[in-house]
Amino acid sequence: MADKVAEVTEAMKEVAVVEAEDDSQVKKGEEGSVYTSDTMGSDEAGEGTYRVPFKTVMKAMKHAKSEPFPPIYVDVKADSEAAKAGAKYELIAKAQLKKVTKLWLQEVKKEEKREKAEKEAEEAKLKRAEEARKITITMDTSLPAPKKIKLRQCTETRGVRVVVYGWVHRLRTQGKGLMFITLRDGTEFLQCVLAGEMCQTYDAVMLS
Repeated sequence: MADKVAEVTEAMKEVAVVEAEDDSQVKKGEEGSVYTSDTMGSDEAGEGTYRVPFKTVMKAMKHAKSEPFPPIYVDVKADSEAAKAGAKYELIAKAQLKKVTKLWLQEVKKEEKREKAEKEAEEAKLKRAEEARKITITMDTSLPAPKKIKLRQCTETRGVRVVVYGWVHRLRTQGKGLMFITLRDGTEFLQCVLAGEMCQTYDAVMLS
């Protein structure tokens, strides 16, 4: 029993020493530093801290959002002076920093291009929507009154003028004059085709 107590006490001392070393390493890092570790880091769950590092330098740069970047630490190399001193991290090498920065800049440009395209598409959509408000579709009163049905009743009502309601399950447009919609109402699915002015009404333009 005494031997087991001694073993536990010794283990606790070792843990305390490791924690003390860890704390000293943390203090060695510069204020605002970002830590990465290819072996124990995570880009999804990491925080960029000494104990919860990111996995990649790219993630550290994205976390910083802009240049100049804060000091970025990476895993120590086995033969480095930092490793010999017992450190877990060392400052990223200038060559590696330059290489990843170049990749990061490419990612930034791609993101800016994507955001610009999305903004232009949204502006174009709003412009079309304003123009679409001028277009109105009315029921053709010369035809028989439509019968309201559920989508599951479509097969049995072939040849009959009907009206259906539902949610847009899938939408595909082809230019400004053709639109394919998969409609659902909880009972069945129905593929609908809109053409001409039916695609250019406000409700049609704003479908998503």
